[in-house]
Amino acid sequence: MKEIISREKCCGCTACASICAKNAIVMNMGEDGFKYPVISEELCVDCGRCVSVCPINNILQNPQGKSYALKHVDKNILENSTSGGFFTAVSDYYLENDGVVYGAILDDNLVCRHVRADNIDERNKMRGSKYVESDLANNFSMIKEDLTQNKKVLFVGTPCQTNGLKNYLKGKDDNLLCIDLICHGVPSPLVFSEHIKYLNKKARKKLVDYKFRSKKWSWHVHREMAILENGKEWHSNFHTDAWRAIYYGKLAVRNSCHNCNYTNLTRPGDITIGDCRGVDKVYSDMDSREGVSLVFVNTPKGEEVFDKIRDNLQVREIDVDKVMQPTLKTRIKPNPRRERFIKLCYDGEYKKALTLAFGKHYILKYNIKKFLNRP
Repeated sequence: MKEIISREKCCGCTACASICAKNAIVMNMGEDGFKYPVISEELCVDCGRCVSVCPINNILQNPQGKSYALKHVDKNILENSTSGGFFTAVSDYYLENDGVVYGAILDDNLVCRHVRADNIDERNKMRGSKYVESDLANNFSMIKEDLTQNKKVLFVGTPCQTNGLKNYLKGKDDNLLCIDLICHGVPSPLVFSEHIKYLNKKARKKLVDYKFRSKKWSWHVHREMAILENGKEWHSNFHTDAWRAIYYGKLAVRNSCHNCNYTNLTRPGDITIGDCRGVDKVYSDMDSREGVSLVFVNTPKGEEVFDKIRDNLQVREIDVDKVMQPTLKTRIKPNPRRERFIKLCYDGEYKKALTLAFGKHYILKYNIKKFLNRP
């Protein structure tokens, strides 16, 4: 077998590499910074298992269930969550019942990876959105082993990652709860790495952490924050906010995101989570400055867990049409500068890539806009 799916459609979920009994498939990074399956023709026996688990070939769709606007009752948890703290509530339930949690963290080198957590300290690293594609490595096989040992497992990931995992397990997932994210596309790890190098140089200090959406300015303000090795919080300038502009500009998103099967209300997860934008028009008393999650409970399994944790949440049922998020309606459009932008980053020319994307005087324009928007 030479190809499982075309490169433009591949979402990099690792299901194909995980299922291969002959170890004939490895995930290699391409020049755009995303990983793709590479098949060894010498080892491949054309069994077709890789094709059968590919989420692009085999789409899992649960009708969207009841929708809720909610937030955690614990103010400290709200402060340390990107939205309403639902992930902490559900993962607390799993950890308290001897379960394990799989989710994305930034490691010591600020590389986004999916990891396994069996304690609160490791789980806390998973809190907060990461606007970059995560490396799944061998997580699928680890989850399968945990399920074989009758562990209760919680997995949180993008819809395509969730779809790939469920296809890989082929229904042997009674103790698994999957939460898929309302995803706006995953940017390139290579480009994010260049962004971190750029910030290290500009700050003249090493970055030890990165906040994609701190609530320092309320939930309604998206501002990036770098944490330096001396403990200083560095923010509110073009250098730190460049990633926000790259993310919203779709300058480094994976090609498959433009053909996503989940820009709609049919979901692969037992539960779906995202931001509940527009909640103030429906429930003005929820104080959205603290952050509010939009949650779909799609399956009986999801409903069972939701009922067990809702006492820790302020919950309001909501009509999803009144808080509809853009990527639940339509696929994201390609940016015509994407290919050139990523190529410059691959060549180590991140500053030139910023000029290409935002113009020669991008820092001046940022500062003028910031001045004009002063309160």
